[in-house]
Amino acid sequence: MITQKVVILASGGGSNAIALLDLWANGPIEAVGIWTNRKSAGVWNRDLKVPVYHFDPQEDSQGLLELWQGMNATALVLAGYLKPIPALWIQAFGRRCYNIHPALLPAFGGHGMYGRHIHEAVVAAGCLESGLSIHRVSEVYDEGPVLFQMRTLLRPGEHADSLAARILEGEHWAFGRVVAADLLGEPLPTKLPEGWYW
Repeated sequence: MITQKVVILASGGGSNAIALLDLWANGPIEAVGIWTNRKSAGVWNRDLKVPVYHFDPQEDSQGLLELWQGMNATALVLAGYLKPIPALWIQAFGRRCYNIHPALLPAFGGHGMYGRHIHEAVVAAGCLESGLSIHRVSEVYDEGPVLFQMRTLLRPGEHADSLAARILEGEHWAFGRVVAADLLGEPLPTKLPEGWYW
């Protein structure tokens, strides 16, 4: 079985990174490591099965790309990474550069739309539904081609924190499955968890 080697980037708590590692354990997708731009990122405090590294996105772009190529990495996965991706990384990985966004793009995307800010904006706008988007990365925030979306209804009295928790559960379910299917040339998920729809 051919193994696809994947680089994971993270800026926050690392829950999506853990979900990826758990889903891909002992399978044809192998994470070669997690790189974070923040020394205070919660990912450092996780019990992970792969090494975690710090890097400076302003200084390490070329060196990191050469390192990853030396590790035979075939994909770049943004698991809560909040910085723009250098063009040379996008050019190197092409269609195999993935991001997950906790809203239904193109709505609630772009600069400043991350984490709790997104869910506050969704609730404030009176939206009846929200969801998540998995997309290929381009040089413009959240504007790469969307690969997969799934939706959920807002509940009566919904607030940003409750919505965030539910969508994060959806992210944990979807991200690794969609990336793996795309990398392996398999069909994308067709059956969604309870409470989610297309």
